[in-house]
Amino acid sequence: MQVLYRPYRHDDAIEFAQAVNASLDTLRPWLLWAHEGFSPAEARRWFAATHMLRETGEANELGLFAGDGRLLGGAGLRYSSDQKNLCSIGYWVRSSEQRQGIASQAVRYLLDLAWQDQEKDTVEILAVAENMTSRRVAEKCGAAFMGIKHGLIVLDSGPADTAIYRFHRTR
Repeated sequence: MQVLYRPYRHDDAIEFAQAVNASLDTLRPWLLWAHEGFSPAEARRWFAATHMLRETGEANELGLFAGDGRLLGGAGLRYSSDQKNLCSIGYWVRSSEQRQGIASQAVRYLLDLAWQDQEKDTVEILAVAENMTSRRVAEKCGAAFMGIKHGLIVLDSGPADTAIYRFHRTR
């Protein structure tokens, strides 16, 4: 499936909220923001935040869309404020669209985007250690497993063991 990448627009909010609510089974265990009754108003606030983060150079969050316009999920780059050579990738795919390579395509797309900045030489993916689906995406894309560290991700239950994966620029 070909994935199209673009910033979220105001009119994506209803479909975004529907995707989140339909995907709670696969999102809720790993993402604090995913909750029952996620609303279009919350989606619009998130979109506004992503636009501000893009303008300030702190992140580049993008919607993942099918060729027919269906929202497939989201992915983004977060830039480290204290380590100019480092950024991280995050992603989610709505439950009904999983296991089609969408997250892997998004990671590769974002990795190419990260490498366009000559300062960047390390890109990380952090995943809750028990989130084997997310970890498989990192591995499938060729990230090196660096180990487990406690507390880099916080869930409803508190700090979690976090699997750290890294890509290093080859020069």
